Amino acid sequence: MLVALLVAATATFLMARGEGGASGEVRAADDRAGPSSSTSTTATSTTAPATTAAPPTTVPPAPTTTRAPVPTTSAPTTVPAPPFESAVEPVTALELGASWRPGCPVGADALRAVSVSHWGYDGAVRTGRLVVHAEEADRMVAVFRDVYAARFPIQQMVPIDAFGGDDQASMRANNTSAFNCRYVAGTTRWSEHAFGRAVDVNPLVNPYVKGSSVDPPEGAPYADRSRNDPGMIHAGDAVVRAFANQGWGWGGAWSSGKDYQHFSASGR
Repeated sequence: MLVALLVAATATFLMARGEGGASGEVRAADDRAGPSSSTSTTATSTTAPATTAAPPTTVPPAPTTTRAPVPTTSAPTTVPAPPFESAVEPVTALELGASWRPGCPVGADALRAVSVSHWGYDGAVRTGRLVVHAEEADRMVAVFRDVYAARFPIQQMVPIDAFGGDDQASMRANNTSAFNCRYVAGTTRWSEHAFGRAVDVNPLVNPYVKGSSVDPPEGAPYADRSRNDPGMIHAGDAVVRAFANQGWGWGGAWSSGKDYQHFSASGR
């Protein structure tokens, strides 16, 4: 009797706690089907939580630093030119050599050697030398100062005595020259060069052209004045303007024959 009462009491106690039996199995099935208020904590501990997205990670900007400028390999577009230099000096008959002889229309004492800076075909600055009439010396300094400022290239500039007074040889060498005691070609009339009042500039690439005749003949390719080879002279360019500023005329403006190399005080 006593044992029966203890068994009955224990059964009642277990039913009151809800442990075991069919009701406990249904609760376990309901926990997997959907969370309830009493099991939500357990469910979220085994399933990936639906969480609010974390704020985007902001990468701080790289610290700014002062860097030394990277040197470039390209040369500046314009290199400063050395200062223009010039000198005017007397000359003697001995110094004039083959370019002068007795009977010339001017004596050596009426002539001056003018030294000026000029740009060479190689881009280097050189010193050239011209012999002109004393009255034109300062004008020639002014002319070639302007020509130098324009960076116009002159292949060489030496007195024509270096070529034995041979005008053809000087022209073929593209030599810029002035005084030469000679006649106008094909005549017995003194050239303006014989007075020291004319200058021929880069004569090979600026030849005398009349019809099909070109002088020097080696300058024939440059009779085509649409070309723009170094040292060529064209109407209105820096060389023409430099001489015009000193009152000198250009043979390239002549109506009969064009002497593209030739500038003179008289315009002839």
